[in-house]
Amino acid sequence: FRNATLFESVKTLMALEPIKTILDIKGVSKTFESGTHALERVTLKVSEGSFVALVGPSGSGKSTLLRIVAGLLSGTSGSIGHDLNDDVIANDIGFVFQDPTLMPWATIAENVAIPLRLRLKGLGNAEIDKRTQEVLAWVGIDAFKNAFPRELSGGMRMRASIARALTTQPSLLLLDEPFAALDEFTRAQLNEDLLNLWEDRRWTGIFVTHSIREAVFLAERVVVMSPRPGRVIADIEIPFVYPRTPDLRNDHAYSDICADISNRLASAITD
Repeated sequence: FRNATLFESVKTLMALEPIKTILDIKGVSKTFESGTHALERVTLKVSEGSFVALVGPSGSGKSTLLRIVAGLLSGTSGSIGHDLNDDVIANDIGFVFQDPTLMPWATIAENVAIPLRLRLKGLGNAEIDKRTQEVLAWVGIDAFKNAFPRELSGGMRMRASIARALTTQPSLLLLDEPFAALDEFTRAQLNEDLLNLWEDRRWTGIFVTHSIREAVFLAERVVVMSPRPGRVIADIEIPFVYPRTPDLRNDHAYSDICADISNRLASAITD
């Protein structure tokens, strides 16, 4: 692959320093009360500062796994090990849902400040305003802080949702198909902006998507999940250096990796 030699050099340099595991998922299974068997013995390690994408067919348990990691659901068996302090874990994980879920009666700034007011109650108004303005600037919508959600496009509302998740400065950011409802142009732009933000802030990211091309463009690793019950059937390192530019989408090596993942998924579905 193009860039593969440089990729291996970077890996060699990184190996000189121990890589910290921020998330250690061991044998996690989930069966709902309805009897739906969503996950089957999922095991996955995520390194600090990395960007991992989860792909799989509908019903493969990707979103369920993300919610278990966030503590919004409990697993039936297995364990989730976070290298985060239990006392501050709610503040150290940010979650971006498929829908922006903004309060329609509140301004964008007020929406983005909600985690600060709920989780960090010792902060004064001046510090809340400062942090809110900072994250709005990170995602490029600080000029719209006094607007209401209905006044913004879908892409801008999703930017606000990402800003809200980042206000507590989490170590781990979980994104559950945040761009699925957007048009292709807006989605591509937000992919690039999200990567720029990750490179700058270097939180750890786990991104759930149905789009193989999106996963390969964004992630250092693409974890492929089987149809229900979801299992990890492949964990693929992506050999492209950052920053990644729009031209990567036209690269033959990029297309080859996308095709390989697509074939793995197709085989899993037909087995």
